Amino acid sequence: MKLVGKPIHIALGIVAFAAIFAAGVVAPHLRYMKSVEQGVDVVQADLSTLGSRIDRARKVFEMTRAKDKAIASFDAAIPDRVQLGEFLEAVDRLAQEAGVSDKNVTPAEAIMQKDLGCLPIQIRFTGKFASVYEFLDKVERLPRVARIQKLELSADDDVPDELVSTMTLHVYFRNS
Repeated sequence: MKLVGKPIHIALGIVAFAAIFAAGVVAPHLRYMKSVEQGVDVVQADLSTLGSRIDRARKVFEMTRAKDKAIASFDAAIPDRVQLGEFLEAVDRLAQEAGVSDKNVTPAEAIMQKDLGCLPIQIRFTGKFASVYEFLDKVERLPRVARIQKLELSADDDVPDELVSTMTLHVYFRNS
């Protein structure tokens, strides 16, 4: 028996062996690698989804913490009692700093609700437009919760360039 035949037979034998080897050994490994690759793609997609959810949860947590901080700040700006003296001293100091004059402050009767009270205060003052604006801006920036409920501006007939201003300011406090 002759082991070496014609080159074409050898080539065909090698091709046949390679085909059998590929079909029996390589093909199952390729199918397995393809399924592993698909599994990795699924895991990556799941991780991406989970990462997005974690990012959204982190943002919601940060927003909640910011809201809690704002609520705490707001609560701190509403004292437990009227404590009007300190507030009126601050308003008077702001009026002097802004350059408004002829101040007249008249508190009204407190408006009581279940947990919150409101003390309306009417403040009358005069000054140039820039002074009036500065004073109103500073009153709005006070740390205590107060709201300018009504504001009336009119020209001063006796002094040119002066405004006569009357505002009703609601100052809030907690019922204790």
